[in-house]
Amino acid sequence: MKVSDKFLKFLLKPPIWLCAVVWTIGVVSLGGSLTLYFVGLGGKLWALSVHIVALVFFILSTYGVLTVIGIPAKAKNNVRVRQFFSEYNFRAHVNAAISLIFNLCYVVFGIVIANLEQSVWLGALVGYHVFLMIPRFTVIYLAKIRGRSADEQASPEIAERNRLRRSIQGYTYCGLALILLALAVIPIIRLTLDDQNSYNYFVSAVIYIISAALFTFVKLGIAIFHMKKSRRNGDLSLIAVKNISFSSALISLFTLQAMMLKDLDGGDAGLAARLNPITGVAVVLAILAIGLYMLIGGFKKLKRLPSTDEPDTSEPSIDESTTEQENSQ
Repeated sequence: MKVSDKFLKFLLKPPIWLCAVVWTIGVVSLGGSLTLYFVGLGGKLWALSVHIVALVFFILSTYGVLTVIGIPAKAKNNVRVRQFFSEYNFRAHVNAAISLIFNLCYVVFGIVIANLEQSVWLGALVGYHVFLMIPRFTVIYLAKIRGRSADEQASPEIAERNRLRRSIQGYTYCGLALILLALAVIPIIRLTLDDQNSYNYFVSAVIYIISAALFTFVKLGIAIFHMKKSRRNGDLSLIAVKNISFSSALISLFTLQAMMLKDLDGGDAGLAARLNPITGVAVVLAILAIGLYMLIGGFKKLKRLPSTDEPDTSEPSIDESTTEQENSQ
């Protein structure tokens, strides 16, 4: 048996003694984390390690319960699960759907908190997530939901042509949505320049900013990598999904810079006044450029497509034309 197969078997069904150890550490660390909050020490810097251990072992404990029930082993044989791990296109759209759900949850949560806190800044972030939902929903709906039943009844050629048309439509509409997203980011940049961006740090500002920096640069690196990979794939709906992720990463980069200039070393107001407008304008222009490129390119591709009712008028290959001449003779 290969090492990878042994490792997969171990992940699907770890020994019960290991699960017991994980559960014990999980219960103790979670109890310690909650106790620190009850005694008023949960926000201390040294308490961060307890919170991290509690979170990690809570996740591992939950997974341990699932392995005992046998859910991972059953899921391994599911068609959709195998498709997720084997098809890059399908996996990218699933990740986009998960991001869409996260944006929706943030909007619901943010509306409540923004009203309770009477915070314009939180309201602006809610608006940003709303406009980030629009391109993701558009691409997922057109690429994976709309017209599925009609495609099952149509011939393979017409179904493929319809899927291609919807993919190009999703790419085009996503370009328009990114233009709107760039406009929606302007209030966030304006509030940042007016020093009205407020953050409630769970731990110290240094720890929070380091974590945000790590997340932002990983997110940006992954977005750039997948942008190149999706362009080699050639699927326009996939390219649209990755362009959305890249645009979101650019906005996170601007937000990170604003936090660093505001909170590290007491904040350098002069440097922030110079860098934040430059970075903000650059981010908006970059997203606008991506959106315009997708919108214009998508319209051009749609014009070149034949209608769904027209037959395929592509020229026959050399072999086909030769065969037709021989038959006519």
